[in-house]
Amino acid sequence: LQGARVWIPHCTEVWRAAEVTRGYREGDAVLHLRLDDASLLYPVGSQLPPLCNPDVLSGEADLVALSYLHEPAVLHS
Repeated sequence: LQGARVWIPHCTEVWRAAEVTRGYREGDAVLHLRLDDASLLYPVGSQLPPLCNPDVLSGEADLVALSYLHEPAVLHS
């Protein structure tokens, strides 16, 4: 999971992309993330944050073409 890009909830931007900077193992309490402007320890609840689609699909008009179809992916597209 290290190097993966995920969406995390944000109070003003609704969703914000972040990169996982340290490997995650089941049972870990936090994800180590890097945002564009800061590092963050993100608490893991009952599920991991949704994955970002590959950059090549950014702005895709046909949502069926997305690898991951969830709220942040739809709003980003």
